[in-house]
Amino acid sequence: MPTGEIYSRPHTGHHSRSGSTSSSRRPSLTRSRSSLRLIKTISIDRHKEVALDFSDGELDLSKLNDSLQKLKTEELKDNSISKEMTESKLPILSGLKVAVSSANPKNSSKSEYIEIPYVKATLDSTLPTEYLKRDILNVAHILRIRKWHSKNSLESKLNPDHLTLTKISGAMTNSIFKVEYPKIPSLLLRVYGKNNDSIIDRDYELQILARLSIRSIGPSLYGCFENGRFEQYLENSRTLGRDNIRDWKTSQRIARRMKELHSGVPLLRSEIECGPASWNKLLKWLTILETRGKDWVAIDENIKEAFKCDNWEHFKKIIHQYHDWLYKQERAKPPLVFCHNDAQYGNLLFTAPVVESIDTVNPVESSAASVSSATSNSSLFPTSSGVSVEKIINPTKLEQSQDSKLVVIDFEYAGPNPAAYDLANHLSEWMHDYSGTYPYKCNPDAFPNKEQMLNFLYSYVSHLQGGDKDNRKTVIDNEVRYFYNSIIRWRATVQLFWSIWGILQSGTFEPETEEPLQESIGPNGEIYIIKTEEPADAVQPTATDEEDQDEEDSGGVNVDTFDYIKYCSDKISVFWSDLVGLGIIDESDCTITHFNVLDVNMI
Repeated sequence: MPTGEIYSRPHTGHHSRSGSTSSSRRPSLTRSRSSLRLIKTISIDRHKEVALDFSDGELDLSKLNDSLQKLKTEELKDNSISKEMTESKLPILSGLKVAVSSANPKNSSKSEYIEIPYVKATLDSTLPTEYLKRDILNVAHILRIRKWHSKNSLESKLNPDHLTLTKISGAMTNSIFKVEYPKIPSLLLRVYGKNNDSIIDRDYELQILARLSIRSIGPSLYGCFENGRFEQYLENSRTLGRDNIRDWKTSQRIARRMKELHSGVPLLRSEIECGPASWNKLLKWLTILETRGKDWVAIDENIKEAFKCDNWEHFKKIIHQYHDWLYKQERAKPPLVFCHNDAQYGNLLFTAPVVESIDTVNPVESSAASVSSATSNSSLFPTSSGVSVEKIINPTKLEQSQDSKLVVIDFEYAGPNPAAYDLANHLSEWMHDYSGTYPYKCNPDAFPNKEQMLNFLYSYVSHLQGGDKDNRKTVIDNEVRYFYNSIIRWRATVQLFWSIWGILQSGTFEPETEEPLQESIGPNGEIYIIKTEEPADAVQPTATDEEDQDEEDSGGVNVDTFDYIKYCSDKISVFWSDLVGLGIIDESDCTITHFNVLDVNMI
């Protein structure tokens, strides 16, 4: 491309408070002129890992606390809280045994590590398709991605005209593309959103991906650039839809896979010492709102619109009030596990068709006549449901053999949290339809009912469950009861987390300045002169699961058009409803006039 070549940046009108990434705003970061392929080396120090031992026995909370003390975790400052922990009514949690992983005696001085190809360049996803394709090919070439690299050449020899670039809908943090070229394995291209530098720690994310990589979890990572990365594209995979996660058997499968994730990735000592990632991020984000967004939070009308509260100071007071209540109910510091923290249906894939067993009927949705002869094996299920707990906790070998076909992707928000938080987050996603006409809406009526929650939790608790087999039924019942109640307590944290996320993601605090003429530099030093004008030539999003789309749907949510402010407002309404239902606050503490309270009854 000749130096100084001019292209017209498409103009999409005025800046929307919904967080639409209008091209009239500041373009992507200027690229470096360097085309040098670098290597990021990420060390995996096994000496710093804390393993979750599911192999034998059980561990009560006092023994768990002893283990954490040995790891030099933060000591409890309040003696009364320490006493509460001793008297805790937590069940014996068979899946939460903590131990420091042992060093390799043959190689005790070395840590495992992985190397990630890296290039100091950026991709501007708002470029016209012709230029974006050329940049993508060159970055893939510099990274030396297998089949995409041209030997003995400074630039890619692949023809941009033969490249197919499809923007995938359903992503609210990044721009996601499927990159296809004839006779070459496809790539998944992830271009980071412009407003999430303060939301996601990209260095920590790479460390997470490295730890997952050595355990063969998730798609392969091929290389990174300044504002994104290339990953393996899982061919013939099918993204789950809003109805799929509600399926009785699929919900069981998701639960078992989440248990495997929680048990299969050890935490680092530092992660345990820092406590739940959810609240760490929330407190950090509140500080960002008060500093970078100080002018915005000072306007009461903004707080009323987004957070359904009279003013910022009162909103903060309620947040801390809920936090104190939550930690008192959870008996100080709850045990932590490695969590995905964003298990919405768009991040769940079937890599191949699942072979279903004969018994695929959802007993809760079947007719009374068909289940009248069934008996409930547990007092936790209503007798009228006719659910056989034995069938849930003892899935057939065929059922379990199909579990590996369910894959979770996108670990941007992964980190240490109580298992109940991750479970509450997934179940909260039942309230959303991101492929619908109004993808920002949150529908409390769609939250799983008691039977659906118990189906999920019996699958989760019983999977990989160790301990006394003679007392297995009682142990499982106790753990299901604990997680059921803990999910209800942590559910408000989930809504608060994504509400604050929505405000930060929206770009509300960015200056709305017109920059009609700008310069950007490509991966090999070529210069683009960027001029804003009306015509648009951008890659349009395509739904990933067309059979699940309604005819009136707008093609699904994507990072460029999602209404983050309305999403925040809908999520925070559930937060307030839970706090009112749990008796933590009065209705007068917020501006909501009609409450659609979720079930807050404990079992």
